[in-house]
Amino acid sequence: MKIKTIAMLEIAIVLCLVFLVALPAITAASEIYERGPLDIFGNANEDDTIDMRDTTYIKLAIFGKKLKTDLADANHDGKVSMLDVGQTKLIILGKEKKLTYIDIFGEAETVNKPIKRLVNMGYFGPRVTRTLGARDILVATSGEPYPYQPIFYPVISKLLGVGNAFHGCDYEMILSLKPDAVQTNFEMNRFAIESLPQKRIHQEKLPGIPLISLNMREPDVLPKNLRTYGYILDKEKEADEFIDWFEGHANKIKARTEGLSKDKRPKVLLGWWGPGGRICSCVCPGNRIDQVITLSGGRNIADEIIGPDSPHYKKSSIDLDVEWLVEQNPDFIIKSVSGGKGLTGYEIDDQSEVVTARREILNLPELAHVDAVKKDHVYMVDNSLVGGGGAFPIGAAYLGKVLHPDLFEDIDPQAIHQEYVDKFCYIDFDVYEQGVFIYPPLV
Repeated sequence: MKIKTIAMLEIAIVLCLVFLVALPAITAASEIYERGPLDIFGNANEDDTIDMRDTTYIKLAIFGKKLKTDLADANHDGKVSMLDVGQTKLIILGKEKKLTYIDIFGEAETVNKPIKRLVNMGYFGPRVTRTLGARDILVATSGEPYPYQPIFYPVISKLLGVGNAFHGCDYEMILSLKPDAVQTNFEMNRFAIESLPQKRIHQEKLPGIPLISLNMREPDVLPKNLRTYGYILDKEKEADEFIDWFEGHANKIKARTEGLSKDKRPKVLLGWWGPGGRICSCVCPGNRIDQVITLSGGRNIADEIIGPDSPHYKKSSIDLDVEWLVEQNPDFIIKSVSGGKGLTGYEIDDQSEVVTARREILNLPELAHVDAVKKDHVYMVDNSLVGGGGAFPIGAAYLGKVLHPDLFEDIDPQAIHQEYVDKFCYIDFDVYEQGVFIYPPLV
C-alpha cells in the first residue's frame, strides 16, 4: 500500500511539472500582441527591458558563466567588458550620452542623447512621437498628410515639410534645421528588403546625423518597436503606458475571434478606395491591414490565391480580376479611405461625400449579384484606424462590430477610440459627435 501511494505521488508530481512547463506556451499562444525582446545594446539577457539583471548578466558573461550576446556589448565597441556594465547602468538611470539600437534593416545605429530636435519623415512616425508625449521635439515632418489635418494635428500640421525617401527629400533644409536625429519613413517590413539603398543615400546626404528607422505600421511588432523608441526619446514610461493600452484591447478582441473556424469567418474584400474604379483593389495577406481583418474575425478574400510563399505576401495591395472576385462572392466589401480625400477622418463632419462614394460601389453593375452588395454590407473606413501607428485595436473593434455584432455586443469601438484620443492625442475631440470614421455608422 505504501509503495502504491508513493507511486501515485510521483505520477502527480510529474503531471504537475508537465503542466507547469506547458503553461508558458499556452499563455504565449493566447497573447500574440506582446512586446518581444528589446533590440537595444545593453539588453544583455535579451528580454523586453533593461534593468540590473542585465548588468549581472554582463558580469557573468565576462567571467564565462553566460553567453556573450551581441546586446551585452552595451557601448557597442566590439567587446564585452566592465565598460558595458557602466553603460548599462547609465541607461537604467536615463543618463546615457549615446544609445545603440538595431533598426528595421537589422543594422546597429547610434543616437546621441538627449534628442531635442527631431526631423520626422515617417508617414506614421510623427503620430507615434506625439503618442509618447514628445511632440515638442519635432521640427519638421515629411509634409503630406499633416498640413491637411489641422484638427487631428493642431501643432504638427504647422511644421515644415521636408519630403521623404519616396517623394523627394529637401536635404539642404534638413541640414539647416540642425536636427539631433532624423526619423525615416522606412516604417514597415517590406522597406527592410527594398529600401536599404535609399538609407545609404540618406547617410551620404546627411553626414553625421543619426537615423531612426523603426517599424511604426505593423501591429504584430509595434509594441517591441515602441519600446525601443521610448528608450531613444527618453519616454520609456509613456511607451509602457501605450503598450499596455494597445495589448490590452488587442488581446481582448483576439479572445473573441481566435477560435473562429474558416467557415465562421466572413469573406472580406478590403482595399483602398479610389474614385473611378479600383473596386478590385485588395490588401495583400500578411500585411498590416490584413492583420486587422484577421483580428476582427474576418477572412481576407485574397487568402485563396496569396500565401506566405507568394511574392505578393505582405505587400500593400493587389488588383484582383473582376470575374474571379464575383466568383468568390465576398460577404463584405470595406474600403479604406486615406486622410485628405475629403471623405472620412477627424477633419470631416459632413457625410455627403462618403455617401456618394459608397453609392458608387453599390451601383457598379459587375457587383450587382455579390452578397456584400445585395445585403448592403459595403463600408467605408478611415485609414487612420487601420493603417498603422497604434490605432490597430480601434480599427479591429469597429470592423469586429460590423462582421460579428453578436461577438462584439459588449465592446464599444467608440469608447476605445475616445480613450485613445484622450490619452494619447493631446487634442480636445469627441468621436461621438465629430468626425467620420466608418460609414454607414455603427448602430
